[in-house]
Amino acid sequence: MKQFILLLITAFSLQLHAQEFIPTNTYEVANRLETKQDAYASVRFDIVASEDASLKIATLSILDLDFFEDITISSLKKPNLDNINEIIKVEINYNSCCNQVETHYFMVTETNESISLPAIENAYCENATSEIQYIFPAQELGKNAIILKTEVSFTEKHTIKDHQILQSFAWNEDHFNNNESIAYTGIDNN
Repeated sequence: MKQFILLLITAFSLQLHAQEFIPTNTYEVANRLETKQDAYASVRFDIVASEDASLKIATLSILDLDFFEDITISSLKKPNLDNINEIIKVEINYNSCCNQVETHYFMVTETNESISLPAIENAYCENATSEIQYIFPAQELGKNAIILKTEVSFTEKHTIKDHQILQSFAWNEDHFNNNESIAYTGIDNN
């Protein structure tokens, strides 16, 4: 009986320690380059390590300067993927009639290389109740060695109501192939 109670406590504590992305100052926006081609202006920028600007994670672009609002950077430490130290999430926010968010995810390896996942775009209009996001193994609803691209529905109090798996990707210790997805069965979408 003691072992059963210990097992329940362990399982409950693992659920409590599910990780989420948190804002970080470890990385920052640098090297902003404005360009103007034809009638469109854009800004390219780098995401670099704050303590070592030579450690570049990615170069991204702000595609619509008229509606650009800000850039936020957050990280998920120890995502429970082999050879990956952390996941960096970069959100480029635009404000028009609806808030548009272009989200880029970068997996940072143990050798400080970055591997990008396909970008995700979400629109948050007045009655938006869902968003598309990646879920990693260390997060609530995460699966071992699998990166899930999901559509998550929220209640009015912003708690998860439901989720639907759109795509799943296997992480094979040192590589990710965005052209290959795997079918993951046994996931309860309710």
